Amino acid sequence: MKFLSKAKTLAQLEGKLLSCRILPQLCFTIEEFLENQENVLQTIANTFDKIIVRSSAKEEDGKDTSYAGHFLSILDIDANNRAECVSAIQRVINSYGLFEAQSEFFVQPMLSDVSCSGVLFTSDPDTFAPYVIANMDFSGSTDGVTAGHKNTLKTFVYFKYCESNLENRYHKALICMAKELESILDNPALDIEFAFVDNELYLLQVRALTSKTVLDFSGIDLRDALHKVSKKIQKLSMSHPALLGSRVIYGVMPDWNPAEIIGIKPKKLALSLYKELVTDSVWAYQRDNFGYRNLRSHPLLVDFLGVPYIDVRVSFNSFVPKELDEEIAGKLIDYYLDRLEDSPHFHDKVEFEILFSCYTLDLPSRLQKLRGYFFNEDELKQIESSLLYLTNNVIKQDGGLYKKDIAKIEQLKKRYQAIVDSHLSLVDKIYWLIEECKRYGTLPFAGIARAAFMATQFLDLFVALGIFSANQKQDFLYSLNTVSKKLSTDLMSVFEDKISKDDFLSEYGHLRPGTYDINSLTYAEAFDTYFNTKPYDYKSIDFEWKALQKEMISSLLLENNLEINFDELTNFIREAIEAREYAKLVFTKSLSQVLVYIEEYGARLGISRGDMAHLSIGEIMRLYSSVEASDVANIFDKEIQRNKNEYLFTQAVKFPSLLVTSEDIYHYSLEEGEPNFITLKSVIAEVTMWNDNVKEKIVCIENADPGYDFLLTKGIAGLITCYGGANSHMAIRCAESGIPAIIGAGEKLFSNYSKAKVIELDAASRVCRVIS
Repeated sequence: MKFLSKAKTLAQLEGKLLSCRILPQLCFTIEEFLENQENVLQTIANTFDKIIVRSSAKEEDGKDTSYAGHFLSILDIDANNRAECVSAIQRVINSYGLFEAQSEFFVQPMLSDVSCSGVLFTSDPDTFAPYVIANMDFSGSTDGVTAGHKNTLKTFVYFKYCESNLENRYHKALICMAKELESILDNPALDIEFAFVDNELYLLQVRALTSKTVLDFSGIDLRDALHKVSKKIQKLSMSHPALLGSRVIYGVMPDWNPAEIIGIKPKKLALSLYKELVTDSVWAYQRDNFGYRNLRSHPLLVDFLGVPYIDVRVSFNSFVPKELDEEIAGKLIDYYLDRLEDSPHFHDKVEFEILFSCYTLDLPSRLQKLRGYFFNEDELKQIESSLLYLTNNVIKQDGGLYKKDIAKIEQLKKRYQAIVDSHLSLVDKIYWLIEECKRYGTLPFAGIARAAFMATQFLDLFVALGIFSANQKQDFLYSLNTVSKKLSTDLMSVFEDKISKDDFLSEYGHLRPGTYDINSLTYAEAFDTYFNTKPYDYKSIDFEWKALQKEMISSLLLENNLEINFDELTNFIREAIEAREYAKLVFTKSLSQVLVYIEEYGARLGISRGDMAHLSIGEIMRLYSSVEASDVANIFDKEIQRNKNEYLFTQAVKFPSLLVTSEDIYHYSLEEGEPNFITLKSVIAEVTMWNDNVKEKIVCIENADPGYDFLLTKGIAGLITCYGGANSHMAIRCAESGIPAIIGAGEKLFSNYSKAKVIELDAASRVCRVIS
């Protein structure tokens, strides 16, 4: 069968499908309606009661563009109400603009009692990889998904060649329909609209999937690669003599959160640098230093076909105090894993919602929930006392562990300068910058970040206990002297000619939105892109604690046996939060210089910056202690090409945020609110809500409403919506137009992005970073 107009394609499929039904229709040309309006209206009234008037323009559902959502369809019209019918038909016709007389519209009976509706792609619209992706709305509407409204949206992802038995009846029916339509239409990339009434599946529309995607992965066979990942997960899931916990879970956002820091689809250099500097061993040394269980031989991060995941079992082990009894610790780890599996939406906030990783003022009451999981009072007391002992060792002012880390970070500044000013070769400089950064940069930073987490826990508890309000907490944070505040103040001074741009860049020029990404331009390289408008005034206040607040906090510290007084605690909170940003500013200078040297070394070998992004840091570091007969450029070229080939698989696969079983790599449902990235492009631009000046800006709008289609003609740099799914009309249009977008960021992320001045939207890496 060939694709015809929307109406005719449905008509030729009617009666030929076993997996679904097609509603009867009446189809008319515009010419027929204009010349024989009464006959058309009477035919409709004689055939149907409640109807939907649908577009079927000549340009619609074309080979190169679908015009998804461009033309109107009018729902829930009374077929016997002449004026209502005429108005609906006229609105549909008018939406065609300069229509041709032979363009069509058609009417069908209006479905009622819809239990589920949505849109299904039979290939990934960004890559044409072999995945079925279904956005399903359970609100009872038939256009909730396509219109991008706030709804009860669920997304189901299914690898086409998966042999698993599906339990969900909706999923089973949709996969069956997808396979049948692919066969009949002889096309593996379809865009399908559907609806369920009870157990009956209705096909509402089918067209060829169109997209101006950069790469086409339809020719990549993922079956063997996914089989290897499945087997690897099964092996890693076995019990381990050095680990507590009966099973594994992998996540992209717990703990050191690779999704935020390097993205879900990082290139080899960024991934390997992150492993080298943090997740291979440094992370575990820090936890051990602070009094948690020793996990020094266990990597925290594993990657499956280049997609980085935190080994959650290892992570949860590392948050158990080493003083805690082994049997109790084992029960605690299993409780944590059960909680995460039962509440996967907590995967980005496990320390707030699941773990007991430090002593807090409400810990005794929070631990009571463990009684429902067969913990007795003595076990709860042991957990409490072990966390109290650990926390006291970190936060105390005389010899507190966090203070040692703050002192250590200062040593890195001297060691950095000594290496940069030395006559060492580029390879040697890269090697020693990394080694010193691990020992005096990321290691103390990890400790300071842990202390800052404890500090924010205290602040949050002050609000929860009514000691001060959320606004007062914000005022306290405004009073801190953070790097962010100083950067904003210094930038204002640049715009007011109080300091030079060179002075500003000497302090902050090494920063880059993608800290580990060699392709991410530094502030020094792209100052005018990142800071092309005057910054906002940074609110700063002097915060003073009230006498009653001091008294309440002091009393709580005594009651909870925390070995610190009020002044010492507030000093700890202030120092830890300020030092976290400062430590990152310091260690990222070494990291950024490593990337500069890698680019320079690549240039000497005739290898571009972009190609060096595909080289593992290990390939460079091993040159420090080995010499080979083979030419280094040839060695690098071969490794880069191999990693580029592997990266095709990284880009093609679609994995969930949480992997609980090996089956999850083949099919899964996305958590509600997980952003949908459109295209494989990356852009850095100013952010704006909709106004008349949107050219070359990233536009934020609440809904992925087809009414905003005109934005795509305005030369926008990108688009972010609060609500909507990967299959909404706006998502389809962005894919067709090659505009990077986040469709359905969710309320929290949308609020953050829409308030920013400049962001980096990197759809290829599935990451969005606020720059200013």
